[in-house]
Amino acid sequence: MTTLPVIVNPVARGGRARLPREQLERLAAQRGMRVEWWPTREPGHATELAARAARDRFPTVGVWGGDGTYNEAARALVGTETALLALPGGTTSVLAYELGIPRDPETALVLQLEGERRSMAVGRTDAGQIFLLMVSTGPDALILNNLSPFLKLRGGKAGITAQAVVEFLRGNLPQFTVAINGESVRASWCIAGNARSYGGPYAATPGADPFRPGLEVVTLTRHGRRAVVPFFFSIPSGRHLRMRGVQRCAAREVRFEGSEDIPYQLDGDPAGFLPVTARASDERVWVLVPRPVS
Repeated sequence: MTTLPVIVNPVARGGRARLPREQLERLAAQRGMRVEWWPTREPGHATELAARAARDRFPTVGVWGGDGTYNEAARALVGTETALLALPGGTTSVLAYELGIPRDPETALVLQLEGERRSMAVGRTDAGQIFLLMVSTGPDALILNNLSPFLKLRGGKAGITAQAVVEFLRGNLPQFTVAINGESVRASWCIAGNARSYGGPYAATPGADPFRPGLEVVTLTRHGRRAVVPFFFSIPSGRHLRMRGVQRCAAREVRFEGSEDIPYQLDGDPAGFLPVTARASDERVWVLVPRPVS
C-alpha cells in the first residue's frame, strides 16, 4: 500500500466539522492507500506538514479544512510534484466549489483519487503571499479584519454576516486607488480573481481561470452604502457585473493603494494592509480534480 498523508485542521468550522476517519480510511484502502493523519497545532503548521510531504516525495497530500488551510499547504507545494487533495471541512471551502469537488468528504476523496492531476496557476502579492482564489480590498476585507476569532470560530457564516451588518451600519467603508495597466481609478471594492468562485459557488470574477495564468479584476468605483450593499448582494446572481460603476478587465498585475489602515484579504482570510500589488504568477501547484462528466 502507498501512504496518503492527510493534514487535518482540528478547528475547521470551529471544531464542529465531523471528519469521518474510518470511512475515509476504508475508501482509501480499497484503492491501495493507507491514510496517515497529520493534525495541525497552530496557524502556519499546515505549511510545515505539506513541506514534509513534498520533501518525502509523497505523490499526494490530503488537506481537511477550509481555504486558509488549503492556502497554507499550497505555499509548500508550489513547484513540487506533490498534489493537493482538498477535503472540504471549512465554513465555505471555496476551492472545492471552484474545482468541482463535492462537499461530502467521502465522495470528495473517491472522485479525486479516481480523477485527474491538473496544474493550477497561483497568484502572488509583492509581500510574497500566494493566493489560489483571489485578493480583495473593500468591505469584505474590512469585515474579515474586524471579525473576532471567537465569532469566526463559533459563528461561521452567521458570524461573518453579523459582522457585515455591523460594518454596513457603521458606514466607515474604505476608499482606495486601483491601478491596472497604467490607469488608476478610485474604488470602494476590488476583487482580483485567480479563480471564479467567491464566498461559495458564486462567480464574482467569472472570466478567471485557475488553470491559466492571469487575473480578472472587478472594481466598484461608486462609493457609499447605496453602492456597496447592492453590489454585495448581487454577487450570487452575477448581476454585480451589470451595475453602474462596475469595471471588469483582465490583467497580469493590479496595485491597491490607500491609507495604511485599509486591510486586504486573500483566499478568505485577512492578509495585511495597503499598499499591496497582486500579480499573476508563472508558478503552479498540482491539484486533484474529479474527472469531467461526459
